[in-house]
Parts: sequence; structure tokens; C-alpha cells
Amino acid sequence: MTADPALAAARARAIAARARLDASIERAKTRLSPRTLAAGAVETAKDKAFAAAETGLDAVRQRPAVAAAVAGAVGLFLARKPLLGLFDHDDATADEPTS
Repeated sequence: MTADPALAAARARAIAARARLDASIERAKTRLSPRTLAAGAVETAKDKAFAAAETGLDAVRQRPAVAAAVAGAVGLFLARKPLLGLFDHDDATADEPTS
């Protein structure tokens, strides 16, 4: 019994196609694994943070007076409660009569 050459060629193509599909599935599994996705997200975040830091440094170099004013305003805002406490003269003992 002799095999039909067209049938043998079709089987060979099917086997090759299945091998390519299996390889594609493995590549997709690797690319879509949580570990790979997380590593990519971390790398992207690092790149964006570095770019933002470079942009900020460039802005400070171009306008140091504005940067100093902004830093001072932020410092005053963060220290507002302790600073207001220095000027608080609402002592309870000041209104009491002395004997």
C-alpha cells in the first residue's frame, strides 16, 4: 500500500503548523505571566520616575528663584501648626485674678 503524496504533505504541514502554534502559545504564556508583567510595570515606573526627576532638575536649573520660593512655601505650609503655636497667646492663666 502506497501513501498518497498529497496526504503526506498535508500531514507534514499540519504537524509544522501545530508546532508553530505550540511555540506561539508558550511565548504568550511567558509574556503574559504575572512575574513578567510585574517586572515590566516596575521598569516602566522606574523610567518615568527618572524622566520626571530629570525634568524637575532642569526646571530648577532654569529658574532657581522660583524653585526656592516654591520650596519655602511648601516648608511653611508643612510647618504651619508649629509656627502658629508660637503666636498663640491664649493662656488660661492670663485671665485669672492674682491673690
